[in-house]
Order: sequence, then C-alpha cells, then structure tokens
Amino acid sequence: MSPNLQSSFWERMGLEKSHGEDCLRAVEELYPGKLVEEFEYQGYCSFTFRVSELDYTTVHHSKGGRDPSVGFGSEPRTPDAVVVQIRPTQHQLDLQTVHAASRTYGTFVPKTRNLDHILPARLLAFELDMMLGIPFSRCQPSTTILRPSTWSKQVSLVQSFASFMSRAWPSVSNPTCIPRNSRADSPVAELPTLLSECTGRVGANIIPKLNKLARHLPDAALRNRAAEVRDKILELQDYPVVLNHGDLIPSNVLVHAETWQITGVVDWAEAEWLPFGSCLYGLEHLLGYLDRPESYVAGFGCTTWRYFSNAPGLRDMFWARLYNECPGLKERKDDVALARDLGVLLWYGYAWDEGAIDRVVNEADDTAEVECLKTFLRMSGSGKENEASFGP
Repeated sequence: MSPNLQSSFWERMGLEKSHGEDCLRAVEELYPGKLVEEFEYQGYCSFTFRVSELDYTTVHHSKGGRDPSVGFGSEPRTPDAVVVQIRPTQHQLDLQTVHAASRTYGTFVPKTRNLDHILPARLLAFELDMMLGIPFSRCQPSTTILRPSTWSKQVSLVQSFASFMSRAWPSVSNPTCIPRNSRADSPVAELPTLLSECTGRVGANIIPKLNKLARHLPDAALRNRAAEVRDKILELQDYPVVLNHGDLIPSNVLVHAETWQITGVVDWAEAEWLPFGSCLYGLEHLLGYLDRPESYVAGFGCTTWRYFSNAPGLRDMFWARLYNECPGLKERKDDVALARDLGVLLWYGYAWDEGAIDRVVNEADDTAEVECLKTFLRMSGSGKENEASFGP
C-alpha cells in the first residue's frame, strides 16, 4: 500500500530542489513553444509535468478557467496535450509491460513512450497521453450514508470497473494470457504451470511470500488464511494468468467528475502477470474508505475501514456486469475469489517501505494495512461482515 504524500518527490528520492529545476528546463527544451507546468496530481514515485499549447491554455483560462468535469488535470484534452513523468531508475516504467497493458485494457491505459534525454541523477522521462478524468480520490465519499443523487454515480463507477476488469478475461477474440517464456530447465519451470507464468518481482515469489505471511502476520486467523491460500494456489490449474495493475487504488483510477464513469487507469509501474482477479482488491476502494483520525498523521490513532451503506447492492451490480461480459467466468467463481484473496494478501500483507515490499506488516507500524487485511478477508475487521457480501 503506497504511503501518503507528506514530502516532495525530490526529498523522498534523496534529490535536491535544483534537480527539479533542471528537469523543468529539460522538458521545456524537449517541447519548445509549449507551456510546461507542474501537474496538479502527483504520485509518490514520480514527478509529473503538464505540457500544453501556449495559445490554447491562455485562451482557455481567459474564458473562465478550468472545467473540472473533463480532462486529466481538470483540463479538456487537446490534440497536443501530454504529461511528462520524471522517474528514478528504481521506479521506471517498463515499456513492454505498459504496451501489454494497452493491448489488454485498451483506451483505459495512456499511451506511453520513453523520452531519450539526459537528466540529472540518472532520472528518466516518459511521455504519456493526456487522459480524460480526475482521480477518484478527489471525489471519493468519506461518509457511509450518501445522498440518493450519488447512487447513479456509484452504479456508473462499479459497472465501468467491471468493464475494465473484463478486458483481461481471455476469449477467442481477446487472448490476454501470457505466453510461456521460461526455459524448461529453469527453476520457475519446476512450479505448477500457472505459477511458472507469474514471472514478475512479486509473481515469481508468490509461494515464498505466502510462506512468510503464514509465519509472520500479526494475527492467527490471518496466518491461517495465508497458508490456506498458498495451498489452494498450488492446486489451481487451467486458470488465466493476465496482466494485473499493481496499485489499483483511488488515486490511480480516473473518473468523469460528473458521472464517475471510469475513464482511465494510470501508474502501471508495478503491473505484473498474475492470476486473473489478483487486483480485485480495487473494488473495495469503490465501496468504502479508510477512516483516519487526525492523530493518524502524527503516528497515533487507529484506522477504520468503513463500507458505504449501499455497498452490498453495488457489489452485486459489479459481479452481474462482470459475469455478463466474461463468458465462462461464473463457472470459475471460486477460483476468482481465490485470486482476489491472493491479491489482498500480497498487496496489504507487505509494507511499502520505499518500494522494498519485503517486510510483513505489523499492528504497531501498519495499522491501515492490517485493517484492510482483516476487513477484505472477512477476518472481523472494523468493516463488519454484514455490511457487504464479499463473494463473486
């Protein structure tokens, strides 16, 4: 789980403010005659500039300013508008993976290219298409009882999320599974076929990671669940391994500000080939929210997961749409549920720790992650069992 943005990108990466100024000048050199400005929405592992036409931006602002209903960055998209992301090498975008994401998820993924330009401190620059929408984190409700007028937006949100997820389910016209690319004599080939196809940083270590969780998670029920998922994953056969987004949280999901229909998903730096449904933890973030006390920022207080009062109905709508768009999926619903639980354990069972993701979470330092684990896995977290039906 990515941490909150409590410091600047340059500080987090051990860089100087002058490095940011150097990068700004470099981007201006790459796009002469364009307006280059700091992007409104920033991620944890990158710094983003918006590049647009000088004349268009000047005229647009003079006619009343920004329209929050359209445009990634609250601006209408123009033919020449792009964003440029500055990333350190440890958080660079793998273009092969990003292009695979585009093939799988289509227009939900921004087209991306590497900008071959010398930057300070071995930083890298990538150009991405401007996407319509704003991060869902900017309009995500923070109360369990919502106004009736919000219902249609929530329906649009979960149904468009189902459409996004359905893009990865393989069919005759949409073969999204990874081709086998490991040598027959490689160590990973000794694993069951499904696991041998999971070759990323997380995927290649699924069983060791689950073993570690089964030993060190801070709750006996959680440890037992990790062991149970491990045993079932080892038995799983003939199930699609597809490209899963690696951090499917509200800040990476773009929506239309008025309708909440999903318009795009950004930040594919941690995407991996994993069993279909491994990123279904993202659905929970559309059905509820983490309630953090003011003292949480200072390192005190506990975090509570709260579901919206209408979460069960929205969850049913999500699954109905997903089943309708994915032929044969309903017959594999138990396997989908297993993949979902696998994703919950892998993404919330390990602390971010500046990208190290090798330390098992504990209740003293990682209250939000432990709360998500208990609630999403139905282990008596604060999000009560009767507030949502979890099954597919």
